Amino acid sequence: MARTYDEATAARRARLGPDAAVQAEVLAQAYEIGLQVVALREQHDLIQAELAERCGIDQADISRIERGATSPTTRTLQRIAAALDADVRVVARAS
Repeated sequence: MARTYDEATAARRARLGPDAAVQAEVLAQAYEIGLQVVALREQHDLIQAELAERCGIDQADISRIERGATSPTTRTLQRIAAALDADVRVVARAS
């Protein structure tokens, strides 16, 4: 099982100041999106190259999205979701 974003970044966060909180949240969201893409891709028994072909996106871009190394556009997420028979949703944060 993949590590959570918090587990993967604990040491780095300890060295950063509070002004990095906004950037950290953006990175955390990108990482969570990546984990969801991996889980859905694996549920469909696809490798990255097959998913890339299905949605017309380069395999390298799929890899970057899955690693949380990039924040995909809404259109890119829609194409990936369509290829995985999934929906893109915006949900309210727990408060």
